[in-house]
Amino acid sequence: MSEPVQEPGSRALLIQLARLGDLVQTLPVIESLTQSRSRLTLDLLCAAPLAPVARLFPHLRRVLAWQGAQWRAWAESAHGRHQQICREASHHLDELGVGTYAMAFNLNQHRRAIYAAHLLAARVVGPGSDGPLAASLPAWASYLRDVAWRRTDHRIHLSDAFCGLCGVRPPTLVPRIQAVQSELPAGYSPVGGKESLWVLVAVGAGDTERCMPPLVWASWIETLLAVHSRAQVVLIGSGPESEVAAAIQDRLSPLLLGRVWDSTGKLNLAQLATLMSRCHWIVGADTGPLHLGAALGLRTMGFYFARARVHETGPYGPGHWVWQQEPAGQGRSQDWPVESSVELLLSGSCPGTSPEWSLWESRFDDWGTYYCRLHHPDGAERRRESIWSSIGPTLCAER
Repeated sequence: MSEPVQEPGSRALLIQLARLGDLVQTLPVIESLTQSRSRLTLDLLCAAPLAPVARLFPHLRRVLAWQGAQWRAWAESAHGRHQQICREASHHLDELGVGTYAMAFNLNQHRRAIYAAHLLAARVVGPGSDGPLAASLPAWASYLRDVAWRRTDHRIHLSDAFCGLCGVRPPTLVPRIQAVQSELPAGYSPVGGKESLWVLVAVGAGDTERCMPPLVWASWIETLLAVHSRAQVVLIGSGPESEVAAAIQDRLSPLLLGRVWDSTGKLNLAQLATLMSRCHWIVGADTGPLHLGAALGLRTMGFYFARARVHETGPYGPGHWVWQQEPAGQGRSQDWPVESSVELLLSGSCPGTSPEWSLWESRFDDWGTYYCRLHHPDGAERRRESIWSSIGPTLCAER
């Protein structure tokens, strides 16, 4: 059983060393921890490249950057340099604040996060709570592991499971972030103009198997621009995804290219957040920018296939849409819902789905975010309370 964590001292550290999507989905637990513990001063440890996004999060006193590349370099060059590397690593840990935290809330099951938690804090909540070398996991961590390994059916969102892992209920309100208005490269001032519908298209994904083919994206963009004369599309992605963006544009009619903006590889994370704050929708696979857009208040539409599943990592909060390939996890589709998804974005209604794709809409209640299948409700979301009752009965009774 998982019981609520007692009120910690004034300083606590939240550890999230995973990728952008997981970092953004940490927002609900930050909200719940700071609202339920009045004396808590919360810092966040995250991967160094993601620190600019984390610094946009509310309620945090400080964001610490975990230099993963540096730790890998130390490990790879350790032969014959043990003493020097130990001195350098110790200095780095001192800068992070070794032993200065009363408590570390660890969200990751990876060893690096468990060791970091024990080095930086007197007590660990989450993976590693029984010691840095213990094989056992807390109840919520075991639940998340079973979902990931066994691909079991469930309806508790990853963000809400993070809350249970830290001994708190899901937040009563959906947390949002406000982008600091960073200066964009020359030529971006028209983006966000009031006379147009601005749609962001995240062309890539962290896992190659979750990337939609350029041909499908080109068809989707062409369909949108053909039926909405004031729609504008902005392609977003990292530097390596510039090739995907180029392949998409090569497949578009030259008459449409004036309404397509290619920002792939041209913006840092702070600039990306600024660009997003000017737009209305973001569309993509299960990828970090999709979750960042949701946190910034955009409407989102996701295409979930390969190992992506709507109930685990659909965009957090109400009013989002996810097309889930059926059966979940079978791989890339041969029949993408291009016309139906464009119609849904523009009108809010769907003319129909196919046997290969189901459509889900997000909602929000006392147990966090959940998704309901359009036209086919199954009531499975009601099972969430029983899961909370079995894993954290005291938390379940708090409200």
